[in-house]
Amino acid sequence: MTQPLLIFALAVGVGGLSSLLGIGGGILLVPIFTLILKLPIHQAIALSLCCVMATSVTAATKYLSKNLIDLKAVLLLETTTIVGSYLAGKMAGLVPEGIISIIFSVLMIASAVVMLLGRHEAKPKDDAVGTGYPLALGVSVFAGGLVGLLGIGGGIVKVPIMQLTLGKSVKEAVAASSMMIGISAAVAVIPYMSRGDVPLDWVPFATLGTALGAFAGSNLFHKIESLYIKLLFTAVLLYTAISMIIEGLRR
Repeated sequence: MTQPLLIFALAVGVGGLSSLLGIGGGILLVPIFTLILKLPIHQAIALSLCCVMATSVTAATKYLSKNLIDLKAVLLLETTTIVGSYLAGKMAGLVPEGIISIIFSVLMIASAVVMLLGRHEAKPKDDAVGTGYPLALGVSVFAGGLVGLLGIGGGIVKVPIMQLTLGKSVKEAVAASSMMIGISAAVAVIPYMSRGDVPLDWVPFATLGTALGAFAGSNLFHKIESLYIKLLFTAVLLYTAISMIIEGLRR
């Protein structure tokens, strides 16, 4: 299989998973681009951000048509997320590749634990505006930083946080996250473009693949129980974390 076709095929699979999990795909694409395709990690992150945008637009359109997305939550949380994503994107060029790999792995393990401890189907909180939103807004700055530094969508933080602080169900949190990640990625990719880190030859194949995969995954979303989505989310994070730790220690 030629490299463009390999990139496309891998992106289709990741796009499908990412739309089911609300994570944008970066949590899987960055390891794939670095471990399998041997891209330098900063270029892998930049390419991942382009894919995250494609995934977000595709999946969010589907979820909006199903009235699954809380637009108020999206707009509020993105006000702080984009600040973190842009600043981290500016700083990313100064961070060694091995350190980024280790940070990436630790984050994935922590997020998997939070997801497992979260509720299966939470009920909306009456006091979410008074207590849940301020905490979620603060954490969103951190989530945005992860977008800019690691090239992920931020959904690995946003999904469990919306469950725990805003009382969203797994599916509601995934749907809202799917929309937010694209906005954050669009802001975060700007510094990478200014540094010339975006591998432009690969962008069409990677983004088209993730978009097609995201469309297929969003169509399967309603047919899968929330518990299975949660377990799949956790398994993907743990497997990828182990791979990235090994890679980080080699650098």
